Amino acid sequence: MKIAIIANSFPEFSETFIINKVIFLAQAGNDVTVVSLNGGGNRALHKLYGFNAMKGVSIVNVQLPKSVTSLLGFTIKHPLITATAFSMNRKQWFAAIRKKVLLGILNNRNFDIVHFEYSGIAASSLNILPSLQAKLVVSCRGSAEKVKPLTEPERIDKLKQVFALVNGIHCVSEDMKQTIAPYCTDISKAFVNRPAIDASFFTPPEKRVDNNMVNILTIGRFTFQKGYLLGLMAIKILVNKGCPFVWNIIGDGPQMEELVFHIHTLQLRDHVKLLGKKNKNEVNELLATSDIFFLSSVYEGIPNVVLEAMAMELPVVTTKCGGVDEVIDHAKDGFIAGLYDVETLALLLEQLIGNKELRIQIGKQARKKILDEYTLQRQVDVFQKEYRHILAS
Repeated sequence: MKIAIIANSFPEFSETFIINKVIFLAQAGNDVTVVSLNGGGNRALHKLYGFNAMKGVSIVNVQLPKSVTSLLGFTIKHPLITATAFSMNRKQWFAAIRKKVLLGILNNRNFDIVHFEYSGIAASSLNILPSLQAKLVVSCRGSAEKVKPLTEPERIDKLKQVFALVNGIHCVSEDMKQTIAPYCTDISKAFVNRPAIDASFFTPPEKRVDNNMVNILTIGRFTFQKGYLLGLMAIKILVNKGCPFVWNIIGDGPQMEELVFHIHTLQLRDHVKLLGKKNKNEVNELLATSDIFFLSSVYEGIPNVVLEAMAMELPVVTTKCGGVDEVIDHAKDGFIAGLYDVETLALLLEQLIGNKELRIQIGKQARKKILDEYTLQRQVDVFQKEYRHILAS
């Protein structure tokens, strides 16, 4: 199959799930083109994965004008597009240019499937969807479906239009499928394909180093979605009890100042360490030297970081956000507390901090779950099956 993957930017540290999907689809014999709407992505990741020389993968970096200055440069390279799209209204002019460029890319390459990796991208492309010649698929992952309809009521109408125009709707969990159901007149278009990770890369160490301090790890952007204030409140309870631990956080984002302020005000500087952004090898090393994985999110689809931690035999303590209870069997291969229940989060962390044997037991069950149900091969097989079904319909 000839498949176009539409992403905001590719490759990116926070979107290894798209990177893995592209690689495994290509390895399965498909011709995969990634259309990166906002330029060339992270150069270090390009080099790390070797995309320039990867068989079956090509990347198209779309360069669209976003200002009058950039429009001048675009016009020099593409005078005909600029002229034929002209409008006295600058917003309409830029939208027409975007439409012409994207239709030129997507309709001239005879794609079988065009897959928008976020419903927000598809919603911003409503003016081109009816003109695309390939079968269309959109992914529903979290924010665009759970938050935007609350903060931007007009998004509801856009989602309804997107779901009416596409041929398939990929949901990362049953919870996500239920979330979009009110916006979808034909829910039979929706299929669930849960995230997956490379368990051969995320392999636990033969033996974890015993430390005087238990290492708790979290990975995630500094946004309200990740519920860091809830996590800090749970951590404060543990500090007050005298538990021996340090909480390491990988990530960055718009709420950095807020997070630093809360850490300072709650007097947690000796217990919470902000490690910044890390590449996949650095993440792997930190997972290997950690004892517990902690997620205090208020909403998710199914977070890949939880799957990666489970693959590394780390016991996970998480809130009941999104589809995590579709992955974790509570007290068997991880632990789940209710949303906003900081007391239970603290209690579960405390149990694991004080019981190494329990950490080992839960961690081994967690990796078994990943190997049985969350491999990249399974995920790609499902995508290919659904793509073929869409093409045959």
